[in-house]
Amino acid sequence: FYLEYNRGHHVRVATAEDPASSRFGETFYEFLPRCVYGSIRSAWEIEKKRLEKQGKRVWSLDNDNLQA
Repeated sequence: FYLEYNRGHHVRVATAEDPASSRFGETFYEFLPRCVYGSIRSAWEIEKKRLEKQGKRVWSLDNDNLQA
């Protein structure tokens, strides 16, 4: 979660693209699964882009998701 929180949430806080910000009128039970699954998906997308820029493979020890 730290990767999504630091590189995703802080960049997109309170926008529709931020899985860790609740929507207006959204219940906790609607928010929780969207936050959990959306944060995992976002963290992998962020890390994939970072590694591709460096010419590295996603499934490597350089992947911060695998190191966390």
